[in-house]
Amino acid sequence: MVELNTSERAKAQVFHDIKNHYGAARHSTGLAITSSLRSSYPNYTLTVTPNVTGLLEFAKAGQAQAKFDNTTDEYSAWRLHEPVTDRSKREGKMTDSISFGKFDYKWKDHEFIIYSATWFRDDFNRHTDTFVLFKKADDVIVDGHSKRTDELIAAASQWSVDLHKEVWVFDQEIWSKDSELWKSVQESTWDDVILDNTMKKTLVEDVEGFFDRKDDYKEFGVPWKRGIIFHGVPGNGKTISIKALVHFLSARSDPVPTLYVKSLAGCHGPHFAIREIFTKARETAPCLLIFEDLDSLVTDQVKSFFLNEVDGLESNDGIMMIGSTNYRKITLFIEDIDTVLIMFHVVDRLDPGIAKRPSRFDRKYHFALPASAERIRYCDYWRSKLEKNKSIDFPPKLSTAIADITEGFSFAYLKETFITSLLVIVAAQRDGDIVETNGTIKTGDPEGLEGNALWRTISKQVETLRAEQEDSRKSADEAAQNASNGPAES
Repeated sequence: MVELNTSERAKAQVFHDIKNHYGAARHSTGLAITSSLRSSYPNYTLTVTPNVTGLLEFAKAGQAQAKFDNTTDEYSAWRLHEPVTDRSKREGKMTDSISFGKFDYKWKDHEFIIYSATWFRDDFNRHTDTFVLFKKADDVIVDGHSKRTDELIAAASQWSVDLHKEVWVFDQEIWSKDSELWKSVQESTWDDVILDNTMKKTLVEDVEGFFDRKDDYKEFGVPWKRGIIFHGVPGNGKTISIKALVHFLSARSDPVPTLYVKSLAGCHGPHFAIREIFTKARETAPCLLIFEDLDSLVTDQVKSFFLNEVDGLESNDGIMMIGSTNYRKITLFIEDIDTVLIMFHVVDRLDPGIAKRPSRFDRKYHFALPASAERIRYCDYWRSKLEKNKSIDFPPKLSTAIADITEGFSFAYLKETFITSLLVIVAAQRDGDIVETNGTIKTGDPEGLEGNALWRTISKQVETLRAEQEDSRKSADEAAQNASNGPAES
């Protein structure tokens, strides 16, 4: 790609200079590399850009071509084996972790030379820079900078901040892209969410309207903000509704990106993390910002700081926040959060001053235990999934029968009922056994279902789950009683 005297000889000289640098009295590694490259490549412009620009990732994604130059041993790398993450695959793969090396790089018919270098700074932090070289004869110099290199950096930088079938995830004080989370969300659609039809329709319109009507908010002088609460006991559709919501927003003609916060943990503390989170959200807006276990993340220590970010001087236009929690009793502390969309997973008790004041939350959606109609629809959902399975007899009336014996079950318990029952049937069919039960439902078998294997199995599983519910309730009552009596005397 480049003539021998400016490639092989130059590479050898740069590698020699770096070895000398590490063997001599310590001074700036970045400056040493820059000096060596300028000396070794006098006919090239040199541009230094941080690793976050993502030039090599840009090429890995197929947006450019990067070929690692290992024709000689003038590079430094760790040789690593990447084990399989899918147990169905037998072998992992070998890979190199380059701490210093040269790449021949091509983008839009322009040929570059790129060096990637990693070293430890005086503060003992690992640091990586990318050094980009481009022929002066083929370049346009603007204010002392290479136009071609600037164009490449701009394209790679924009690509690195855009989402490509990914979700931004914040953990250990950094944002990273997660394609696996995006894939899992794509499996959830509103067709999979069994809710009251009116409630579901209103919810979808609320969310879609928020992102579609920015101009309407502006016209009437209303801040582009909205607050919604999802509340109800666990297992009744809040999580899958959030996943369907993320999928719905990502599938729009103007996709709305999702930012997901897993943790505020890190060496710089939660204040730093909160600041990083909202800085990213403002840069990405309009966006959906999701906090997992909000009341665990936002403790008394950082409450005021969090509220300043939510409702301070800086604009949060276009940011929708989703906060989830699995705690049964919550004391809400938010003073004025009409900028935010918050969905609480389990809310047994909301501060009336928060929940009932219109300026703080515009709407509240209660995810109650499914009524008979919703349980029938959920059973019909499973019936449609199994309609092509010739080994399962699932007549329409079975949906009503199952709904009749599962009053008080959440969708999570209904799902467990179906999954466990199907596994029992599969095991029985594999072993040539007949599905039996050790008990019967008090109401007896509905007419025409006496010999139905799925009905008999589900009936038994319902009995088992009800017994587990009762045991859990007794354990909780005993724990509460022990707590109220205080520690036992020795």
